[in-house]
Parts: sequence; C-alpha cells; structure tokens
Amino acid sequence: MANIILGSFIGVAIFMGIVFFLIGLPEFKKSPKLTREAKKDITYIMSTLLTLVVFMVIVFWNIRASGDLMLAGPLTPQMKFHWGQKVLMLGLLEGLWAVITLKWLLPIFFDPLDLSKKQILVLVSGIVFSVGSGIYAMLEAS
Repeated sequence: MANIILGSFIGVAIFMGIVFFLIGLPEFKKSPKLTREAKKDITYIMSTLLTLVVFMVIVFWNIRASGDLMLAGPLTPQMKFHWGQKVLMLGLLEGLWAVITLKWLLPIFFDPLDLSKKQILVLVSGIVFSVGSGIYAMLEAS
C-alpha cells in the first residue's frame, strides 16, 4: 500500500514537472541561441525528471512483484521463494536508489532536501514492507 502511494506521488511529480517545463519552454526559445543558463536549467530539469522516472520504474516493478506474490493463489515453495527473492531485491534496490537520489543526486541540482516526517515515513514504510514481505515469503517457502 505504501508503494502505491509513493508511486502515485512520484507520477504526479513527474507530470507536474513536465507541465511546468513545457510552460517555461517558450522563455528558453525567445533567443535564437540557447544561453548557458537556459542549457543548465534544461539539464537540471531533465536530470531530476529522469531520476524520478527511474525511481517510479523500480516502485512499479516492486508493486507488480508484490502483487504477484500475494495475489497469485497457491504457489509452490520454489515459486514462493523465487517471488520472495524478487520482492526482497526490489525492496533493497528501492532503498538504495532512494538513498543515492536523496543524498547525492538531487542535492547536486537543488539545495539539500528537507523532507517532512510524513514523507520520510511513506518512503521508509514502502521499503520496509517490501523487504519484510520478501523475507517472509522466502522463510515460508523454506
């Protein structure tokens, strides 16, 4: 559930980023040559959106794998172990990408991010639930 909320917020952020970029695009096109500042702004915007798209893809894979694990009906122990491994790896990848993004990538483009406690809670709960359900499925299959 936390990953669904996280994926929804990321989707909205990407959509808003694209809309605001397109709204500001005529300002970049006023001069026949793009200035150095305009190129820098476009690079920052595209890098930020690409970072969010990668995070959204990881969250989507995680939601899909978790859904297959929990809603697929009776699974053999080997299948349950395989899906548990997949959910565990995607949860760890989601956590790793979140740390890389929030600590190193986004502060390059912006000032250090100050996330509220609710934002951190949603981010961490998605990762913890994914890792926990993956470990549980693997232990249950053993």
